[in-house]
Amino acid sequence: MAKVDADGNDTSAESEAKFQPSLLQKLLRLLLSFVSASLKFLILAGSCLWAYRIRQISVQKYGYLIHEFDPWFNTRATKYLAKHGWHAFFHWYDYMSWYPLGRPIGTTIYPGMQILSVWIWQFLKLFPKKTVDMPGRDLIPANWLPMLPGHGQLSMGPMSVNDVCVMVPAWLASVATFSIFLLTWEVSESSGAAVCAALVMSIIPAHLMRSMTGEFDNECVAMAAFCTAFWLWCRSIRHSSSWPWALPAALAYASAVATWGGYIFVNNLIALHAAVLVGLGKYGTGLYRAYSIWYVLGSACATLVPVVGLMPIRSIEQMPSMAVFMGFQVLELCDLWRKRRPMSGLRFFFFRVSVFVTIGVVTCAVCWVLLQFNYFSPWSSRIRGLFLKHRKTGNPLVDSVAEHQAANEQAYDMYLSTPRYFACAGLFFCWHQRTPAKIFPVLFAAVAYHFSLKMSRLIIICGPIVSILAGYPLGIVFDWCIEQCKRLVCGPLPSLPEEDLPKRTGGMGSIYRLLNKIVKPVTYTDELRSVEDVMGHFAFRLPLLDRITRLALASLILSTAWREMQDPWEKFVSLCYQHADSLAGPGLAYEARLRNGQTIIVDDYYQGYKWIERNTPSDSRVLAWWDYGYQITGIAKRTSVADGNTWNHEHIATIGRILSNPVKKAHNIMKHLADYVLVWAGERETDLRISAHFARIGNSVFPDICGPADPTCSKYAAYPSPTPMMRASFVYNAVKHNLVDGVRLDPKLFKEVHTTKHGLMRIYQ
Repeated sequence: MAKVDADGNDTSAESEAKFQPSLLQKLLRLLLSFVSASLKFLILAGSCLWAYRIRQISVQKYGYLIHEFDPWFNTRATKYLAKHGWHAFFHWYDYMSWYPLGRPIGTTIYPGMQILSVWIWQFLKLFPKKTVDMPGRDLIPANWLPMLPGHGQLSMGPMSVNDVCVMVPAWLASVATFSIFLLTWEVSESSGAAVCAALVMSIIPAHLMRSMTGEFDNECVAMAAFCTAFWLWCRSIRHSSSWPWALPAALAYASAVATWGGYIFVNNLIALHAAVLVGLGKYGTGLYRAYSIWYVLGSACATLVPVVGLMPIRSIEQMPSMAVFMGFQVLELCDLWRKRRPMSGLRFFFFRVSVFVTIGVVTCAVCWVLLQFNYFSPWSSRIRGLFLKHRKTGNPLVDSVAEHQAANEQAYDMYLSTPRYFACAGLFFCWHQRTPAKIFPVLFAAVAYHFSLKMSRLIIICGPIVSILAGYPLGIVFDWCIEQCKRLVCGPLPSLPEEDLPKRTGGMGSIYRLLNKIVKPVTYTDELRSVEDVMGHFAFRLPLLDRITRLALASLILSTAWREMQDPWEKFVSLCYQHADSLAGPGLAYEARLRNGQTIIVDDYYQGYKWIERNTPSDSRVLAWWDYGYQITGIAKRTSVADGNTWNHEHIATIGRILSNPVKKAHNIMKHLADYVLVWAGERETDLRISAHFARIGNSVFPDICGPADPTCSKYAAYPSPTPMMRASFVYNAVKHNLVDGVRLDPKLFKEVHTTKHGLMRIYQ
């Protein structure tokens, strides 16, 4: 039978010997390949552009506004780095947050996003402010221009740090899309699959969820760094001579480390892949060099990130990658010993087992001693959440956050949509490639799915692998169909030489060869062999009829796919735009429709913070629920009592106690910490809706709030009607002040100084 690889290339030695293409056929194939490659390039470029354009909805509606909570801290840190430089940034102790304690920023932040943004900001300053037409703009149809950035006009020149921070997610989304193209091409050996994967990645909601313009959070940069690191790792093991690619792979990993704490995922996935390759009998000098270089250089660079430090050699979470590294050293030493003292395969097998057992016992003893001295860092609360049931991490702050809850089917349908079904089919296309990287997508999918089941936030890491696997069935089949068109007029494409690893004895390769001898006669029966021989004979004796039959089958597949795929694709694109529209809201502002049908932008929250900036002394201290601390320091530029970082549970519990305590009791504590207090109120009643967390978190440290018999604070509730404890609380009285009969803050204790236009924020002195 004429065998075909991922791109439709004929690998049958019989057909290759039968057919020798003429010069004209070679030129024609070259021309058709150029047309096909050009089409794929245009789709890839369009995908990268689409990734950028769909994320512009936020800027188009709300302008250059940073979103939500954490991005305000990241933007403030970026501005600090741009203004004060590297040395001050990495020694920055912030006295404007966590009053009166303050918080060290330079040694607790993942600085990669800030460094990249400042580099971009400095680079743009090199150019004068100028608008130029894109090359060939006059040749582009007028109805296509709105799809291009600036309608085909590029604006160059300086941008403010704020505007750069707003735009970085969209720019890096295009980079991530291109990285997915490279990674998919590497693992699938199919350029068609790579293009399809990039097309899906550009708009899939799992990627949109953290990369809309203004969503200046770690994940928006980390996805590009992760995908680049994965591509370079897979490239480094393509052949035994590809190991130098491990050098840029290590640097890409280091950039991922500097960007997001989720680098643990990259660290362990690459280690798992390397270990599985050994288990599959694929170990060789090339793999040894690639992994050793990646681990040593990557870990060394990781230690330069202050927040990471010596974690690569002390953190339990990173011990698996170290164990794989040590295992590789033992394997290589055993091979070197065998070269000096030749031995049979069986003897070498037992020799290596004895070496591993001995070293394993010694390692366990050393680890036990180190454990007694508390050498190893404990599991972080978020990592524990991946292996324990929800609400049992031990940290009520982590357990109270919605994105740390387990994902469900609705979440997968919302963020992965139709491509996840194609991804399931794509798993069956991962086994026929020549590259050792072919198993990587399977491992990626298994690990990402497991972790996302535990924590909905990690659905974001499912976006890349679902895009990759969704591209497999679409792109590989498309490439095969296109190859049949070329084959009709140009003949079969000669097969490419395949690198065979030397047959090693005394290892997993020997075991698999033995199993193959036993299993192959059972699975590859005489009947199957006869069918294969008949098909191969048909292609050999009647090549023209074989090509016509292939072309007819390819045409049937393409026409059926075109007909059946249009509706699912249109629904998927529509869903992506719906999500992009819903994710475009910055949290500080939203669209509202008046009774007369007019649409307005309600920006009460943003204007409330700006009022504080304009109307309060610069050294004022502002108390609010910890979620709003980043906005107090970032927008209002005032000292906050706490912010979105969870480093001090007791401090946040104190705020929970203040807000849930009766008014007088709350004032007795509050007057020592703050000059102003704000609540989110209005028709949304945000603080009342989340007020149960105030009491629960406060009660975890101060059990007198609800009592030890009521750890969930069931007697503290605002809906359907406020309980007596809720009615007496400060937060209820601050939200409902002068809005409900009998609800009024004591004017001797609090003075209402500002309520925003639509009443969504109320500020008291």
